[in-house]
This record gives sequence, structure tokens and C-alpha cells, in this order.
Amino acid sequence: MSDFNFYKSAEVYREKYYQMPKVFFTNPKYMNLSNDTKIAYMLLKDRFNYSVQSNWVDEDDNIYFNFTVEELMKLLNCREGKVAKIKKELEDVNLLFQKKGRVQQKDGKIKSAPNKLYLGKPEVTAQDVFAIKEEELCSSDSTVNAKIARTAEPTYINDSTVNAKIANTVEPSNTNGSTVNAKIADNLLYSSSSIDTNRHLLDTREAEQEAVLLENFVTLMQDDSIATFVPENALSLIKTFSSTLKDAKRTVKIIHNAKYKAEQVIQTKIVFEELPLYGVNTNELYNTLLKAYQKQKTETVTSMDNLIFTYVKNWFIEKAGQAVIQANQQPKSGPKIPMHDWSESV
Repeated sequence: MSDFNFYKSAEVYREKYYQMPKVFFTNPKYMNLSNDTKIAYMLLKDRFNYSVQSNWVDEDDNIYFNFTVEELMKLLNCREGKVAKIKKELEDVNLLFQKKGRVQQKDGKIKSAPNKLYLGKPEVTAQDVFAIKEEELCSSDSTVNAKIARTAEPTYINDSTVNAKIANTVEPSNTNGSTVNAKIADNLLYSSSSIDTNRHLLDTREAEQEAVLLENFVTLMQDDSIATFVPENALSLIKTFSSTLKDAKRTVKIIHNAKYKAEQVIQTKIVFEELPLYGVNTNELYNTLLKAYQKQKTETVTSMDNLIFTYVKNWFIEKAGQAVIQANQQPKSGPKIPMHDWSESV
């Protein structure tokens, strides 16, 4: 028994790795995918065995994932808005296909099943195979070249040091007069007006930078590192009515807080991406914000932040939240149909 080579738990753990398709870094179709989306694909692909064990295989023998948005949030360790963006990125390159979950009755209540998610196979072309092989060969060659370069470089550095010393000894003879002139020029230019000019230039530059950031606010908020469910048309509206990027970001945060408060009030989780399944038009969020901005223009508003918070919270409670609650409630009994006793007329 002493000669038996056992597997240790730590060794088995070390053997577990996630696999990332190399084609993600060679095929132009996938190279622009965000790193979060690539990692999400890698994690979902790793769950295939779990899907088979759970019998998540459809009638065509296709493997799918039966995950809700909340479960994906937990699996990918991100928020609702980021899950939606990751799914959209994968869908755009045919790496993800969604089937709408069926509305079904369970325990006397109507519930919508989560969407079925299917992972697509990445396209691998002959060019991809060649690029991957070439990259592997270049990696090994560059290691050798780097070692050779380290041994060859010092001689050039020494030469440049000598040249620099020679150049320094040549220049001073011609600079005595210019040094005096430079000092006089410094004394003449040093005044409060020069300080004001510099301050003005800095302020102008900061204003220009702020304008560029605000102009690209929608693009910045749609970045994968920012998990917001706020749709693009609402983000564009917020940008139009904001003076700075900070103001615009604060408004988005207010919308998130309003949704969270509404969920606490009705004690129901609201997944913005799934609202169309309950018959809710998500464009109504844009209209709700528009009403708030319109009121700001026509009436005296003490706090615009409080106004937006109240409007959005009420919309999530009265529109979005109620639709979710009603869908999960027990269906009402249908109208009674009178039955005629035909035996009496025989």
C-alpha cells in the first residue's frame, strides 16, 4: 500500500481550469468583445456538464441553460444591467441564443419560466488556425530574441552616453548671452496678469474636457464595467438635461435608487430586462423622465433630484411592479356559462 500513488484533494483542485477559446483573440468577429463577455462565455461553457446532469437538453439534443437574470447575476458576479449587456454582446456575434420562457401555471399562480439560453460555437476559419500557430511560434522566437537583445544593448548605451557628454561640452560657449536674456525675460513676464492667463487656460481646458466627457456620456454608461439597466434613449435624455458628467451620473444613480425603493415597497424583485414579458413598455421610463424635465421648465422645482426620484419610484410601483405582481397572482375565475338542461325539452 505504501507504493500506491494517491490523488490528493489539492492536486485535483489544481487541475481544474476554465478554458478560453483562442479564436476570441484572432478572429475580428470576436476581438472587440469585452473581456467580461469573453469570461462570461467561458464560465457558461464550463457549466455544460451541470446542464446535462440537470437534463437541460431540448428535443433536438441541444444543451441550454435555464438561468434567471438573478442567477446569472450571481454566477457572473455583476448587476442586472451588466448581465443584459453581456447577453446582448454574445447575441450580436451569434454566441448566444435565447428562447422566451413560457408562461405557466404552478400552485394556482401564473409564473413565467426563465429564458432558455443556448451557447453558440465560435467560428474557426483556416486563417484563425494559421494565426494561432503563428502567434505560438512568435512567442517562442521572441523569448530567444529578447535574451540576445539584452546582451547586445549595453554597447549602444555607452556610445550614446559619450556622445551626450561631447554635446554638452560644445554648447555652453554659445549660451552665456542667452542665459542673461532669459533671466531678464522672466522678470519682465512674471506678473499677476500672466498668472490670470494661465488660470484661464487651465479653466478652459477643464471645461473642454468636461464637455467631451458629457458628449460621450451614453457610450461611457454602456461600457461593461458600468452595470446600469437604464436604456439608451433615457441616457440620451439625461445627457441633454445635464450640465456635467457628474450631474448625469448622479441622475442614473437616482434612478437605480428609485427602483430599489420601489422593490422594497411592493416586496417584489423587478428585473428591467424581463418587463416586456409582463406586457410593460420599457419606453415609459423615458416618458417618465421627460415629464420630470418638463415640469422643471414650466414650474418652480425645489429639488430636481427629489422630483426624478419620486416620478421614477412611482412608475416602478404603479406600472412595472403591479404588472409583475398581477402576473404572479392566482388567475381570476372566468365568467359562469349558463348550462341549459336539454332533457326538459325532450
